[in-house]
Amino acid sequence: MVEGELQQIRERLLKINDKIKSYSSLSRKPQLSDEEEYKPQKDSSQREVPVEEMRAKLRAINDYIRARAQGKNVKPPVFLRVEPEPLPKERVADVTEEEPVEQIGETLEEPAAAEEEETTTVVLPTLASRGKKSAVRTGVGLDLGTAYIVASREVEGKRVFVKSERNAFLSVRCDQSTKDLLGKLKIKYVALQDKLYVLGSMALELADIFGRETQRSMNMGILNPSEAESIPIIQLLVKNILWEPREDGEVCCFSIPAQPIDRDQDTIYHRGVFEGILKNIGFKALVIDEGYAVVLSEMEDQDFTGIGVSCGAGMVNICAAFKSVPVLSFSITRGGDWIDKSAATVLGVPTTRVSTIKEHGMSIKTPANREEQAIAIYYRNYIHYLIENMAHVFGKSKDTPNFKEPVDIVFAGGSSMVPGFIDVVKEEVKSAKFGFTLGNILHAKEPFTSVVRGCLFNAINGGNT
Repeated sequence: MVEGELQQIRERLLKINDKIKSYSSLSRKPQLSDEEEYKPQKDSSQREVPVEEMRAKLRAINDYIRARAQGKNVKPPVFLRVEPEPLPKERVADVTEEEPVEQIGETLEEPAAAEEEETTTVVLPTLASRGKKSAVRTGVGLDLGTAYIVASREVEGKRVFVKSERNAFLSVRCDQSTKDLLGKLKIKYVALQDKLYVLGSMALELADIFGRETQRSMNMGILNPSEAESIPIIQLLVKNILWEPREDGEVCCFSIPAQPIDRDQDTIYHRGVFEGILKNIGFKALVIDEGYAVVLSEMEDQDFTGIGVSCGAGMVNICAAFKSVPVLSFSITRGGDWIDKSAATVLGVPTTRVSTIKEHGMSIKTPANREEQAIAIYYRNYIHYLIENMAHVFGKSKDTPNFKEPVDIVFAGGSSMVPGFIDVVKEEVKSAKFGFTLGNILHAKEPFTSVVRGCLFNAINGGNT
């Protein structure tokens, strides 16, 4: 029986080695021309893996997963060369994540409260302090993104504490040995009925290692109808990332997408589900359009007048505001996920592979290899589509403000963080006609946390901005 199990593990390792070799050879090859087609290498000369070597590899994988689960930026084993480099410093500074905890069953266990929470260095706009005399103001911000869920609240000294969790999950084998392993590695997971799911960032890590696709509780900015587990899992993730209310009925302002111009979609059900979740936790729910949240967090110097653009994984949200009053909001259903899926299709790799390349150091202005070149091509198309549609709406809509002065546009969101993004935007804007004079093309101070800080700002003011 033991020999049979070892044989199964040996066969699995051989398959993993083949996949790793094909990815590694692609990254080492010189850049291919457009006519050349990438075909993964097939190693027909599979050798017998000695038991000791197999055990050593399993130990190395186990150590690597444990270290990543603990939040350490460690280098992967030699035979897992497809893993990305550590996150850029800016991204690490922007988001503070809690240590993973074992989470089992129908509800997730809450992590023990830290005596001293780490904070970001961002200060909220001054409008939030008017009439507020308490040292720590009540209110919580919640950015419900397709790729990430981000929460924020104010702590002492008007500092803002931000934490995030990847909005993803991955089904794994449901048995006691798997539970024991996940618990030992302190990997977040949940058991729903007779199924087991790894949650958060480790879902993406494991999916990338084993060539699988992660599952999403949200799609194009709203709850994913194709995933039956969407509601119970997003409910667990939200409960796990939020704090206990500081008082009964503390306001929690969460983001929702605006009405898209290129797809029939409503947010009534989506909004109602999250209002119910927050009410059950003890919060008073308040909603805000994503684009408007960007205006509130980034445009204090412009007297909250201008255009905020949130470039997320599922879609792009745009809002034009005049002196903090939202005048025109809309969205476009093409985001970072569209780039990932499109590039993955032409490269013949999983979307998780493209996500890791895109998020860890490439530039769309100077792609270094064929993979990055494919991503850059789709990124440019995405930006062109975005600017073209923005110009069309602002040029045709009767609700477009009659701005007397040049109007600044600020871009935020995870999809705007790739190097070269703003440069390409400026190139595209030159040929676009918005119907008013454009001012500066700006990038948010902290693009990843911009929406959640706008949500927090709105929550502290009770929506009276």
